[in-house]
Amino acid sequence: MFKNILSIIVISVAVASCDPSEAGHTELGPLPEADYTMSYIDSNTVDFTSISTGDPFLYSWEVDGVGTFTGENVQVFIGSMGVYDITHTVFNQGGSASTTGQVEIYKDGPPPCVGAVEWLTECSERTWKLAPQAGALWVGSDDGQQWWAIDGNGATDRPCTFNDEWTFKANGDMVYNSNGDFWGEPIFGFSPEGCFPESNLQGNQSAWQSGTHGFEIIPANATTPDQLKLVGTGAFIGLHKVANDMEVSQPVSSITYDIISMTEINGDRYMEIEIDYGPGLWRFTLYSES
Repeated sequence: MFKNILSIIVISVAVASCDPSEAGHTELGPLPEADYTMSYIDSNTVDFTSISTGDPFLYSWEVDGVGTFTGENVQVFIGSMGVYDITHTVFNQGGSASTTGQVEIYKDGPPPCVGAVEWLTECSERTWKLAPQAGALWVGSDDGQQWWAIDGNGATDRPCTFNDEWTFKANGDMVYNSNGDFWGEPIFGFSPEGCFPESNLQGNQSAWQSGTHGFEIIPANATTPDQLKLVGTGAFIGLHKVANDMEVSQPVSSITYDIISMTEINGDRYMEIEIDYGPGLWRFTLYSES
């Protein structure tokens, strides 16, 4: 008789513990059910929206290797290409529930908009030209001895140089606009030197015409200042012929300039860049109107 009573008690406990409604409830009420949708805003920004049920009052998102975010709807910037694990957790009066997933990023994003990147782009885009002042084009020795510098009439004497525009964008693009002409020099086949229509740049030299290239900032180290690297055949600043360690007659695939100074006067920004072209240094002073 005692054994039969004990068996009934054990069976009752087992049945109670297997009640399918028990896992979704606590003494404070039913647990939420976590779920979400995901969409791409751009290549590196993902929109996560919770569609969880059960009246949650707190929403948490953990993107592995990126960070933790809160809110029913969040937009997350993921800067590096790869596959990332997602954990979405919601809380209500009864407790919490989580669901997991993955998001894939197919390309590396632009660098953070700080320092020299902010200076060049204002975190959107900003256009630069050669400063209409004496010394905007300068060449000299490694120890700073001047060999030649343009005078204060440069914008008048070389209008096709001083009307060039370089627009730097926060996404890493650099758009060059010659405004239809260029300063031709004997080293790349134009003599006497002077202003020529942009269409005269033919063959390989057509890469020097107006177009879109890329840029990146190389952070300073113990021996060099911040550097501005232009990427793309034909990208240049100042003079077409000036490249790293040489003067050239044909476009090259990239050029790197040292950023010597960045100053602001009445809202206008000025930037000096310098390049070692072998025999000495070329220095260009750019400005961007407020």
